[in-house]
Amino acid sequence: MCVAFSLLQKRCEHQAYRTRIRISRICAWNTSRLAYDGTGMVARHQGNHSLCVFRTGKRYNCDLSASYNIGARYFIRELLKPLPVTERSLLEAKVPAVKRRTSCVYADLKELHIQMENLKAA
Repeated sequence: MCVAFSLLQKRCEHQAYRTRIRISRICAWNTSRLAYDGTGMVARHQGNHSLCVFRTGKRYNCDLSASYNIGARYFIRELLKPLPVTERSLLEAKVPAVKRRTSCVYADLKELHIQMENLKAA
């Protein structure tokens, strides 16, 4: 299974390279375990394992929540990468969750965006 996945991934990367599509690797660890709204860990629904139950009681699709978190990790990295170290550390102090990207969720991206807008306005 792992070999087949690796071959598929290499094939997709090759096709992307041929069509000049930029690719980026994101660590998907913990993305389906964390709620995208920042409420913490989720529990799988007993009857339907594709659903997860947030701490607030809300039920959501696990794969959709995970894809929000994967996208958020990508955009957090792309937003912070070009910034000078002083500005990046200032933002990381205001949104401490973005320091450790393996625990970042969509809510952290929204908070980072708000703080970046506040920094620009000041």
